[in-house]
Amino acid sequence: MTSETQAPQRYLIVPMHPTPNGRLHIGHAAGAYLRADVLARHLRREGHQVSVMSGSDAYENWILLDALDADRTPAETCWRFHALIGDDLRSLGVELDEWISPLDDDHAEPYQRVHEELLKRLADAGTARKVPDPTPRSRDTGRHVIGVWLKGTCPQCHTPGGGNACEACGYHYQPAEILEPHSRLDEGPLEWEDFDSWYLSPPSVEDVIDAVRASDVAADFADIAATYLRQTKGAVRLSQPGDWGIPSELAGPEGVLSNPYFGFSLYCGEVYRRRHGTEVNAFHRDSGVITVGLFGIDNAIGGVAASHAIAASHGELKAFDHMVTNYFLDFEGEKCSTSRKHGIWLHELLSRTSATADELRYHLSHVDLTSGSDNFAIAAFVDSVNRVRTQFAVAESLACDTDGVLTAQDTERIVRAVHQQGESLRPGAAVSLPAAVRVLDDWLAVSPADGGGTAWLTGLALLAEPFMPVVAQRLWTALGRAGRPRLADLGRENGRRTATATAPAEPEKTFTANEIAPVCHLRSDRV
Repeated sequence: MTSETQAPQRYLIVPMHPTPNGRLHIGHAAGAYLRADVLARHLRREGHQVSVMSGSDAYENWILLDALDADRTPAETCWRFHALIGDDLRSLGVELDEWISPLDDDHAEPYQRVHEELLKRLADAGTARKVPDPTPRSRDTGRHVIGVWLKGTCPQCHTPGGGNACEACGYHYQPAEILEPHSRLDEGPLEWEDFDSWYLSPPSVEDVIDAVRASDVAADFADIAATYLRQTKGAVRLSQPGDWGIPSELAGPEGVLSNPYFGFSLYCGEVYRRRHGTEVNAFHRDSGVITVGLFGIDNAIGGVAASHAIAASHGELKAFDHMVTNYFLDFEGEKCSTSRKHGIWLHELLSRTSATADELRYHLSHVDLTSGSDNFAIAAFVDSVNRVRTQFAVAESLACDTDGVLTAQDTERIVRAVHQQGESLRPGAAVSLPAAVRVLDDWLAVSPADGGGTAWLTGLALLAEPFMPVVAQRLWTALGRAGRPRLADLGRENGRRTATATAPAEPEKTFTANEIAPVCHLRSDRV
């Protein structure tokens, strides 16, 4: 269409797999999942072939806590929330080509095989080794107190926490590193013992760090990864004690394989290979598939350090070609949290209020989580919903009266605007949803009379497509165009419009703070 238009490429986008121990709140939505869908819609708008795959992190041991509290088996917890999280993503308009549960009959065996073959290859190459791993164990219950059961203080920033990663600074630590360790449960004192665990041992840590520095990822995330790799000499955990995880003879009778984000992504690459009939996994260095990982600050080690270390140690794999990262969303000044019940949950907001998924996506896209946390304020959301609701009601009413004709100048102006928006939606460190959605805002601010109704509405549909796909589709259809909004369709003559296609949506009522109040959960003990 223009000299700026790229040749079609193949993409595999893998947003971080969420733990199935609760439903999604606005903090989850604002991170990897909205970003993945916005990028996918933008890339498809430009004519690329895009697959988006994710699933539930069924072997994350935080599931065990919910199962204990709810008197369910871990598998029952996984299946319950795997389905509900899938519902939440669909309600937000996130389109997935695959929503994978590693417990599913179709995936369980091949999922295990991918992880076992990975470890066996690394072990045979001498880049994975079994080492004695100091591990706390409850003297009273015999439980290995790791992951969800371990609480203490981050050795890096001294923030209270637990598990194996600090949500404040992103540092990933082993049980022996955590300060003031104790069990989440009342199960007596801890005793330390050596447990033989598999760890990655890259041939050259400095080469891995150089690869991290050269990769397409935010500099602060690269810094976290480089610091970790130097401190640990590249020792990424590949197995652990416990009975909830990926079963494997290699891990021993009391051990299981770890379930790293890159391992899950590697399985998605295998699913991609089967779906598209390609010769090699999408993460093979010669696959020709562009891979994109999306994750938050709490997964900086898994997303950046581990992916590069595993790929380098394997020899034939590549890490993510591009990485899209984010910090956490605050709600009324405090981090959204499932455990503290602080936030707005998607299923409540989108089923119990008049706010639409498009309106939520539009507002969350203005929140800047690129280089630090940002805040979701109720008052700002209410104002945003009412403003964009009014603007698009006007646009849909105009769609009934346009002639559907675009001039060459109109087309060029629209293409320039879409490419301008696309500069902030190039997968990787350059992604900025606030910058991209501002191009939509600027287009909305121009009076249709200044540029012609058909041109303005066509540009509006294309610019809204990544952020507000439902209303973008309505406008596109009202203009007599088939399919989703695509740049390639601008040169084609519009189809015949019908009364059904051009009928504007009924105007929505004014959104108020009182309407949203019942679904806002504020932690009761906030200072």
